[in-house]
Amino acid sequence: LEYTNIAYGLLPEQFTFRDLHETYEAILRKPLDRRNFRKRMLSMGIIEATGGTRREGAHRPAKLYRFTSREPVFL
Repeated sequence: LEYTNIAYGLLPEQFTFRDLHETYEAILRKPLDRRNFRKRMLSMGIIEATGGTRREGAHRPAKLYRFTSREPVFL
């Protein structure tokens, strides 16, 4: 389950990478290395950047992503 799009049912159409990472950690009940997780999800083509951003607080805006398919994918 670590590298599937199964979290699509728990996230909105567009989400930040932090949202995705926290959702997978909650599902799996274990910490996931943020850099490796990002690299794996992007390289497998499960998610793609939308070109949009979302600002939360005074920090740099977070990029928004979406799943490339809403159909379940198991890798």
